[in-house]
Amino acid sequence: MKAYLKTKKLTTPVGYADNDDPKIRMNLINFFNCGDEGSRADFYGINTYRWCGDETNFKTSGYEDITKNMTSYTIPSLLTEYGCNLVRPRTFSEVKSLYGTDMGNIFSGGILYEYTEEDNEYGVVKVSFGDSKVEKNSDYDNFKKALAAVKPQGVKMDSYKASGKDSVCPAASSVWHVKSDVLPPTPSQARCQCMIDSLGCTFKSDKLSTDEGKLVGEVVGNICGATSCDEISVDTAKGMYGDFSACSSLQRSAWAVNKNYENQNGAVCEAGDVETKTVSSPKQDDIKECLNKKDDNGTAGKPSDSSSGSSQDDDKNSSSGSNSKDEDSSDENDSDENDSDDSGSDEDIDEDSDTSSGASAVAAQLSAAVAAALLLAF
Repeated sequence: MKAYLKTKKLTTPVGYADNDDPKIRMNLINFFNCGDEGSRADFYGINTYRWCGDETNFKTSGYEDITKNMTSYTIPSLLTEYGCNLVRPRTFSEVKSLYGTDMGNIFSGGILYEYTEEDNEYGVVKVSFGDSKVEKNSDYDNFKKALAAVKPQGVKMDSYKASGKDSVCPAASSVWHVKSDVLPPTPSQARCQCMIDSLGCTFKSDKLSTDEGKLVGEVVGNICGATSCDEISVDTAKGMYGDFSACSSLQRSAWAVNKNYENQNGAVCEAGDVETKTVSSPKQDDIKECLNKKDDNGTAGKPSDSSSGSSQDDDKNSSSGSNSKDEDSSDENDSDENDSDDSGSDEDIDEDSDTSSGASAVAAQLSAAVAAALLLAF
């Protein structure tokens, strides 16, 4: 994303907000502050709901531990969500620590969750559709009062002295299935279309219904269980990304169906009950030439030039669903063992077309060898 913004001559900061998960908390914190500057985040956010009510304080809430974890961080950090509502009324006593001596020298403030009232009752105002009126509630007044009571001291640029250090990239483990020093390949519409244009067997339609997607998923799962699908597979723990792993799930499924077609010497072109077609003279003669197509950032060359892309010559036994056998990486800097109260939702995949919904169904049905790869499609 940072590379893409750079090609557009944009300097928009790119950051990450975590959900304060104790199992991978330190792995995430270290991951986004390690490696070269081009791959590190520009800021790091923490969504946390540990501080609940006036009976909680800087230490008992776990905020002290959060602050310790970020003491040597080299990029700006902030609370991207806070404001537990399990204790009423909300008085926001954490604001004093966030903007005071407890955290003010480490954190760049925070963002209260949230402005408008919804079913989860975190809002500080109520609004109605079609009505411009905004109705403030007691949380609004309490938050305003808490902010008015603090006097945060900023730092002038000419007085700032960097004192942090880059983090060490976390090693793959049973809970961290990522080879941290290898990034996935940048998507390339040109490369993926070239691959599609090279196939002798493909889908008759470029749109699949949800039911068709499920059927194709079963077919591709069987294909990739019997033959190597490295070119469309992903193993994040090993840092292996197939040459076409950044293509859409439908395109990768077409690759697998064609692979089965080629393995049978062109005898059968099929994908269960989903209609397919043979192409007697594909537009692209040699699929290997597709790897030289530019990615969407305008960079030419094989995907594996910038990542450990897998190919047919790589380990045939690798699969995206395998877990690393390494021991868990230690979280020495993280002394808190409490789960956070996360009001946020898991990542959603936006699927608003027949193509997307069918492709999603494919992803849900694929074997372990390609399932993780398909998750990259959207």
